[in-house]
Amino acid sequence: MIRCVIIDDDAASIEVLSHYISKTKSLDLKAKFTDAIEGLNFLKENRGSIDLILLDIEMPEMNGFEILKHSQYDGALIVISANHENAISAFETNACFYLQKPFAYAQFLKGVEKCKETEIRIDPNAYSKDFIFVKDDRLYKKILFGEISYCEGKGDYISLKCKSQTYTIKSTISNFLDKLSGNPEFVQVHRSYVINLHYLTDFDSDTAVVDGKIIPIGAKYKEQLKNSVNFL
Repeated sequence: MIRCVIIDDDAASIEVLSHYISKTKSLDLKAKFTDAIEGLNFLKENRGSIDLILLDIEMPEMNGFEILKHSQYDGALIVISANHENAISAFETNACFYLQKPFAYAQFLKGVEKCKETEIRIDPNAYSKDFIFVKDDRLYKKILFGEISYCEGKGDYISLKCKSQTYTIKSTISNFLDKLSGNPEFVQVHRSYVINLHYLTDFDSDTAVVDGKIIPIGAKYKEQLKNSVNFL
C-alpha cells in the first residue's frame, strides 16, 4: 500500500481527493490537512513513513514549495494547483505529476500510476560483487558498483550518485552496506555517507572530497577511512 498525505487549504479539494484515494486499492490515506503548518509538522515527524504527498501550492501562511523545503521530504509528490502557471515550478521540485484543479478521477489515477513508475526500490536478492539491481513496478535497472561514487542516506531513502544520474531509492544506509559485503572499495565515513574510494581525491580530519562533493567525516569513522587507504 502507498501511504498518502493530503495538504490542501481547500476543504472541497480534500474531500474529492479523499474519495478518489478510497476508490484506489493501492492507496492508504494516513492524514489530511487544511492547515499548511500542521501539515509541515506532521511531515517532519513522519517523513520516513509517507510514500506520497498530494500537495497544494497556494495556501495561506506557507505555500507548498516552502513546506517541501522545510520538511526535507524527498519522496513521491503530486502537486495540485488551480493556477496553471505553477506547473513549471512544480516539476522543478521533482514532482511525479501535476494536477490542475478541477480534475477527474482519470487524471488523478494517471498521476498515481506515474508515481509508481518513478518509485525505485532495491531488490534485496538482486545483487552480486560487481553490481546491484534496483527496480520499480515494471523493470529492473542494473547499476555497476564501479559507477557509484557515493551513497547518501536520507531517513528511509538513500541517494546513489552515479556517473550518468542520481537514483533515489527507498532503502537505508545499513541495507546498502549489507549489499556491499566484501567490497573493499566502499567505506562508510559518516552515519549518512558511504563513499567509493576510487572517487576519493583528498581528505582531512573532518571532510572528504568525493567526485567533487565535500562530504563530512564522522568522528567514529576517521580511523576506518585511514585504514582503507595507502600512505607513503
